[in-house]
Amino acid sequence: MGRRTLFKGAAAAVVLAGAGAALTACGDDQPQPQGYEGERRRLPVPPLDEGEMVDGERVFHLDAGAHEVNVLPDRKTRVWGFNGGHLGPTLYMRRGDRVRMHVHNGLDTMTTIHWHGMKLPAVSDGGPHSRIEPGETWEPGWTVEQPAATLWYHPHPHMETELHAYRGLAGGIVIADDVADGLDLPHEYGVDDIPVVLMDQKFNEDGSLNEEIDPDLGLKGDTPTVNGITAPTFEATTKRLRLRLLDAATMRFFNLAFDDGREFQLVATDSGLLDAPETLTELRMSPGERAEVVVELEEGETTMLKAVPFEENMDVPEDEYSLDFGLKDTFELLEITAADSLAEPAGPVPEVLDPAAAKEPDVNGAPERDFALNTFEINGRTMDMSRVDLAIDHDGPEVWTVTNENTDWIHNFHIHNSRFRILEVKDTDVPVPTTGWRDTVQLPPGATARLAVEFGHYPDPEWAYMYHCHMLLHEDSGMMGQFVMTEPDQEPRLNPVAYSEGLHEDHAAHAH
Repeated sequence: MGRRTLFKGAAAAVVLAGAGAALTACGDDQPQPQGYEGERRRLPVPPLDEGEMVDGERVFHLDAGAHEVNVLPDRKTRVWGFNGGHLGPTLYMRRGDRVRMHVHNGLDTMTTIHWHGMKLPAVSDGGPHSRIEPGETWEPGWTVEQPAATLWYHPHPHMETELHAYRGLAGGIVIADDVADGLDLPHEYGVDDIPVVLMDQKFNEDGSLNEEIDPDLGLKGDTPTVNGITAPTFEATTKRLRLRLLDAATMRFFNLAFDDGREFQLVATDSGLLDAPETLTELRMSPGERAEVVVELEEGETTMLKAVPFEENMDVPEDEYSLDFGLKDTFELLEITAADSLAEPAGPVPEVLDPAAAKEPDVNGAPERDFALNTFEINGRTMDMSRVDLAIDHDGPEVWTVTNENTDWIHNFHIHNSRFRILEVKDTDVPVPTTGWRDTVQLPPGATARLAVEFGHYPDPEWAYMYHCHMLLHEDSGMMGQFVMTEPDQEPRLNPVAYSEGLHEDHAAHAH
């Protein structure tokens, strides 16, 4: 089944001026991004927070608040972030660490914070059930029991995730382990190991965020930002750079490439290192996804990381009735300038990264489940905080088959407390990324993905995890379900206080 709309799609590209110059829109369909006039600004690198070791725990403090910052170069914008700034610090932790978070809500509204990509008990997961009221502090804890990876944290309040994320409540997480430590990959944070947080926003003339939510495209922006600013530049001092890429946009898919078409090497996906690097010239990302890439530089050169068009528009029809998801937009995202003298790497990128990553789950005889995504529903239902959609009463893998039933909408699909291998993508010619361990999969119109899913085994019948489309308007509008991990033959019994919010329809006023 397809969802037809009365919004005109856009297929125009953008003509890009020289580095540091303004971006000029070609035609009327792609608005000109703001904040790209004049000289580029130095890329802000979020501070690295290694926490404080207290009684055997790695303890972190995050304080959510509102701040005035220069997202645009010439006007202040009121945004949200953590610890006094826009966005949040990059949290560093190691496999085996016992972690304790102190998350204080300094905002004037309730929010929640979810640890995206983390395997952990549901009571600490930070889904919509873990409300942090203004002035309160939430103190979840868990043991890090997964390989090295780039994860992130972001808000997850019921029906309001898109707006809270759009305002800037987001930050990265780096998990380290002995395998990653032993590889000759760039690892000096802020020097040759750089977080790249991609978002898009809309701005009013006075520089304030335009928070008008389109009923079909949500808060899809016309102006990309990187680490919280427009038109950034980074001066590299090493011949090899590792970019930890995060699509933190609420709705936008990015197809990433360099302006000179250079190759780069993919070394990690959502859930950790690959078994071997993969050489690419383009990298497709959807909201919530992470990827680590390594790029080689020559002394004195300049290159530009761009968002380039999805050539086939991900099979979304390009007619007057279909939505413009921005898949044909072009943006200059991050300029990289190499110093005249660059530090040499010790050797080539390793041919073997993490051999354990090559092992696929044994799904012979594993339980199988089907999920049909259509507009704002999964299996014909919208989210209900009081309903358990499924219970998992074992510690083995499962096979989840996820289908996008829409013929003209894109979706993606994210599962909490999990990682998965993509066994198959069918019923589409779109080149969906399938390499490596992931927690989010892209779903073009009509596509079906079969996933071999591993879960963190933390049985607790009272607290649920989520699965949902990570295009946040879709999530907020009901495209989400919840599952509970239990012991064999144990019945779910949701915590009556945490799950008192009830039906999705009770919060429909917040959706638009």
